[in-house]
Amino acid sequence: MRDYPRQRVIRNLFLATAIGFCGFALLPTQTFASPASPLTLGDGDICERMEDCFQAAALPKERFSKALNKEQVLSLKLERLQRLMARFPATGLAKRAGALSGVLLIERNPTAAIQFLRTAQQEFPILDDYIRLWMGEALLNLGEAKKAAEMFASIPQAAPDSYLLTKAAYRAGEAWYQASSCPEATAWFAKAMELNDKELGGAQALLRRGDCQLRSNNISAGRETLMQLWVRFSYSAEAKEAEALLNSNLGGTPWVVQSSDRLARAQAYLGQSFHAEAIEELRKFLVADPQSPRRSDAKLKLGIAQVRLKQYDQARETFRALVKEGGLESHEGSVWLARTYLRQGQGDKLLDLARTTQTSSLSTEQKGQITLFAGMWLEDQSRFDEAIIRYRQVAKVGEPASQRAEARWRVGWVHYRLAQYREAGDELRQLAGQHDSDFEPQALYWMGRAAELSQQPHAHDVYLQLCQRYVYTYYCQLARERSDILLAEPSASEPMLATVPVNGGSAAKGGTTRLAPARAEIEQQSAYRRAIELKTLGLDLDATRELAGLTDRYSRDPDALMALATMLSEMGAYHHALRLARARFRDKLERTGGMVDPSLWKAAYPTGLLPTIKGQGASGVDPYLVAAIIREESQYDWQAVSRVGAIGLMQVMPGTANIVAQRLGLPAVGRDDLFDQETNIRIGVHYVGQLLEQFSGNVALTIASYNAGPLVVTSWMSQHPGRSQDEFVELIPYQETRQYVKRVLRSYREYIRLDKAS
Repeated sequence: MRDYPRQRVIRNLFLATAIGFCGFALLPTQTFASPASPLTLGDGDICERMEDCFQAAALPKERFSKALNKEQVLSLKLERLQRLMARFPATGLAKRAGALSGVLLIERNPTAAIQFLRTAQQEFPILDDYIRLWMGEALLNLGEAKKAAEMFASIPQAAPDSYLLTKAAYRAGEAWYQASSCPEATAWFAKAMELNDKELGGAQALLRRGDCQLRSNNISAGRETLMQLWVRFSYSAEAKEAEALLNSNLGGTPWVVQSSDRLARAQAYLGQSFHAEAIEELRKFLVADPQSPRRSDAKLKLGIAQVRLKQYDQARETFRALVKEGGLESHEGSVWLARTYLRQGQGDKLLDLARTTQTSSLSTEQKGQITLFAGMWLEDQSRFDEAIIRYRQVAKVGEPASQRAEARWRVGWVHYRLAQYREAGDELRQLAGQHDSDFEPQALYWMGRAAELSQQPHAHDVYLQLCQRYVYTYYCQLARERSDILLAEPSASEPMLATVPVNGGSAAKGGTTRLAPARAEIEQQSAYRRAIELKTLGLDLDATRELAGLTDRYSRDPDALMALATMLSEMGAYHHALRLARARFRDKLERTGGMVDPSLWKAAYPTGLLPTIKGQGASGVDPYLVAAIIREESQYDWQAVSRVGAIGLMQVMPGTANIVAQRLGLPAVGRDDLFDQETNIRIGVHYVGQLLEQFSGNVALTIASYNAGPLVVTSWMSQHPGRSQDEFVELIPYQETRQYVKRVLRSYREYIRLDKAS
């Protein structure tokens, strides 16, 4: 792979760019002793180049060492930064070492931090808003709360377009609160929540405001504020503090929870995927207010939360009760009840429900979905003729068009399963001409498979048609495995966003693309220059926010967006790069193909975490398979939390994490631990290894098990013995798992293709 040298080049480019921003006042270094040259880093490592020394200080590899705790790593960073400043005085990186020292010393030695940061403020005006924020934090740690508040408050005037305005407002409020100046604190908290009331900082703002109101003996207002906190930020630690205060009989009045607050609090829990907590609040609401007009809505939310936690028995009873009540929510409850019956294999009840709902007031879409579920169960029971009747009914009158297309696809698929290949081809041909249908790629593929199996000569032509229309799809990948098909080139009439074709990528060498002017323009933006400085200091999240913020500015410029995606990828902001690539170039990258800059493929298929993946020591696990899982599980968002509570890059469930950790002889892994990228990858990689071993190296089964669990996959295998892998994937009964397997397999194959092309 050429990725690793390229990444090294990019890293050095950032450093070189940072050095190019020099010409500022010299950092005072007279207090440092000059070490001998070269600079010894420890463990026998020696750095010769200034850039390497800075890298070893800002991002020491020892930060991943189990032998050093966070405090020891911090000491190591500061020591190396000090020695670098002494060895390379008056250089750009020495000045940045001073700025970074200031950031690292905010809590340990705020006085020294302020000294460094004041110097940095003169040397790096592009970071003025950040430096003001850091200085404010240092002043707060010194107990200089008023000075800190004034420093935070100065940010809007100094940088009106700063991305830190919301955070600065929250911190100004906190500083005034610590200065016991409640009016100023309340005003700043109010301003912060006007800017963004969805940040977790809003919880602390409400807690402080409530405390200020209680201090001024405004009991009713304080109680109202604390109740607002308890409801809106139910998942926060501050909510627990608010609850304790409310339960203390403020003003001598017992706290009585309103039923509407219970429902709103449950909704807040659901928004953060705390389903168990939401269920508890919803149940309390239903008991407290049996006559509420929101009762049906609460039951629907309760049942869905139970499904998310796989509490199917409870969910079934919740939906049954909801359906009996009638109303609009009961109609949606009927669909969820049908889904639950299907998941539990209760076909007789599902068929009864499908019959009764045909004459009900449910919408055409809701009736069609229930009928589809009934057909799926009949198909699973090998009652194929009955299943086809249900599917044809939906294909004729279902709404919307996508529902009719799915039904028609299922008719063709049943014929294929019955080895009625000519009939399957005839049914699927009706979908093959619907270019706006999501089912067209798979219809074309299975038309080709049916033609093969019925020994018709046009199978290759069907596969070719598929890959001409949908070149980088899962189904074209399958077709290319069965037929000698070259990757399709875009048509001459297709507008080109760059001058370099995606296939092979070699044409990019030694030449420039149309992205060069767009990239040059982006590099002139202050946000980009701030991002470079922040990246150089190892402040990756801040750097990413600055660069990603340019997306709106260039929303109408495809070339600029393509350049921005590649620049985000180069900076290590893989999630943002991938999200942008998918949002604006998905059709070209994942369906029809097209002309794009080769660098965009790096944004769409990140490789920056491959060294971390490879470093986990899990034998037999292809790093590209893990990269594909990360891509589809979280889109490289280390902060991701799924609706069922899976966490981080590889969307690991806390229970699974602890089982894997125990097998590896590691300490127990908590929920917060899984937000650490290396911990998450370590657990995920070894779990993938365990699944591969369990399923004898079968990648498709491993992927399915990663999503649905090995027990259920084993049961599916027993139901469909002797099926080819492509057939087995199509037979997976869980739609979520079926689509997930297809996505991961597609990404896995694309990673391999791109590696060969590099």
